[in-house]
Amino acid sequence: MKKLLWVAVAVILFVITYASMGFAEDAAPVIDHKQEMASDKAAIKAQREAIKENASTARQEEKQLRDQIRAAEQSGDKATAEQLRTQLRTTHQANVQEMRQDKQAIKSARKELRQDKKEARREGALPPRKDKDDNPPGPRGGRGTNWENPPGPQGGPGASPNRGGGRR
Repeated sequence: MKKLLWVAVAVILFVITYASMGFAEDAAPVIDHKQEMASDKAAIKAQREAIKENASTARQEEKQLRDQIRAAEQSGDKATAEQLRTQLRTTHQANVQEMRQDKQAIKSARKELRQDKKEARREGALPPRKDKDDNPPGPRGGRGTNWENPPGPQGGPGASPNRGGGRR
């Protein structure tokens, strides 16, 4: 009788555990952090290329206007030269504004990538951050202190092993 009761309890616990695992999988969507970060990196790279292309086009456009201004001044046409200067100023201001917007867009994309990495580390999809010596970052002079974050001139507990106990 006791064996039958224990077997029944074990079967019930197994069914409950199995069912809760199935519900947990359905409730929490599976996030592929590597895929998400790769798409963020690709977006940043594409934005960088677009920024370079925009900057190159803007430089060429402004150079052409400056060349036209020089040609107008050499020919003695001051009215045309002044008109071209005004056009150059407005064009330059528009280009600077576009550059600021591009930089803001890439800044937000980088922020999103950092947030994705942080989330992946929190969920265990990425290992925790470490430096070149495989030492974890730590507070100044505390655990994880290494040659990149020395506790002071003479080193001390937690100093990096490859520096002989501290800075010299």
